[in-house]
Amino acid sequence: ALDEKSVDIIFCSARRDHENDLLWLKDLSKRDAWKDIQVMVFTEEYDVDNRVAAFELGADDALSFRVPRREIEARIRTRLKTRTSLSNLRKARADLARMALTDSLTGLCNRGFFDVSLESEAARSARTNTPFSLLLIDVDHFKWINDTYGHQLGDTVLQAIARVLRQTVRKSDMAFRYGGEEFALVLPDTPIPSARILAERVHSEIAELARSYSHFRQPLTVSVGISCASGELRDPHLLIEQADCALYAAKRNGRNRTEIFHLDSREDFSRSTEKGLPLGASTRLTS
Repeated sequence: ALDEKSVDIIFCSARRDHENDLLWLKDLSKRDAWKDIQVMVFTEEYDVDNRVAAFELGADDALSFRVPRREIEARIRTRLKTRTSLSNLRKARADLARMALTDSLTGLCNRGFFDVSLESEAARSARTNTPFSLLLIDVDHFKWINDTYGHQLGDTVLQAIARVLRQTVRKSDMAFRYGGEEFALVLPDTPIPSARILAERVHSEIAELARSYSHFRQPLTVSVGISCASGELRDPHLLIEQADCALYAAKRNGRNRTEIFHLDSREDFSRSTEKGLPLGASTRLTS
């Protein structure tokens, strides 16, 4: 019943020699939604034991039935103020926690939360033996946008793209601002074919968004690199390198496209990095 109503204060009575009257107080602290509810317990005038028990079980106030009405009203006002203060404090803490995980410009999750989420998804994927995909998305010619139209418009473009990504991904997917003009999508339980479909949907939605920036001499587009964790390959750092490698290939092959890093290119990828070649220089990718 408490879950269905907004309750500020609960008034209850405790009878002498009825030890179980107040045991329900323990349940209030077990539910986050109930923690701020104030509890005032009324007892008989000389029933000190019940008042002490009420406080020990979590009551916020305990008083005798014989307390004057004015005092009761004053105590109620104090409980309401406390309730408001606790609710505001809890909201402030939640806001701070959200800010610590959120990119202030785009409202997407930030790079720090990306690192934690990727590690967590890699571990979950290994436990369940299911694939997941990583997409790195880079705004094409973004430096030119900033240099030509100013950083304020550049920020507006990033915010618009973030909205597109937020609206395009599924509920189970996670969208992040990876850094600068680069974004990342983590797609649980998603093999390469499904990741590719989502990437194409991103391209389609960005093309629609580009209509709002038709005055740009360069069309607004994005390049996408995809890597997939499956089998024994679930190392988060390697997945990032592979997605970045695929993204580099998308840039090199003309931008506004998706490239996929395949597992059979891992050996070539290692050779290219050992030789100091640009990432993607000798990898086999599919566009």
